[in-house]
Amino acid sequence: MLIAASEIQIPQQPPYPIHTKRLRLRPVTVEDLDAVNAYRSQPDVVRYLPHPPQSLADTALTVKSMAAQSPLTEPGQWLDLAVEFGESSEPVGEVLLKWNADNPRLGEIGFVFNPEVQGKGIAFEACTAALNLAFNDFGWHRIEGICDARNDKSAGLMTRLGMRREALFVESDWSKGEWVSLLHFGILAREWQARG
Repeated sequence: MLIAASEIQIPQQPPYPIHTKRLRLRPVTVEDLDAVNAYRSQPDVVRYLPHPPQSLADTALTVKSMAAQSPLTEPGQWLDLAVEFGESSEPVGEVLLKWNADNPRLGEIGFVFNPEVQGKGIAFEACTAALNLAFNDFGWHRIEGICDARNDKSAGLMTRLGMRREALFVESDWSKGEWVSLLHFGILAREWQARG
């Protein structure tokens, strides 16, 4: 169901950075180019993403697009949050929130992290902060997550976040020269709030 433009409320942007126990989340800026390219250029990192390993020039275009979409001002945009860990201001990963173009109370979450920080709970902590932002600040009703069915780490993270596996779409996406099956996860605001 489409929502009338007059009913769309621009998400309330929090003061950035968002602080967690160990992390800081803030919108990606063009100054993040080298740090973002450090992981987006790695074949293992982008194996299940829709693009090949990125050259510095490719990442420059990606980062420019990310920076241009912050803050969220209209449905269909992505808010790409850089995740800082420790003393460094360089991102170790990103958490993305997409504002649904057809229904502004719905969204999607995505994430990508440098392998150097995997296995430390950083992705879980960052995604928890992003879901809090989406539900508490933006007022979204439902968040979805989609991953390649072979991506056990992403599926496991969404499960740990309390997202429910809702569907497996068999060979529903053509990516990098092959048909790919996609897992769809979802969580409602009331389910997120009930987790405490």
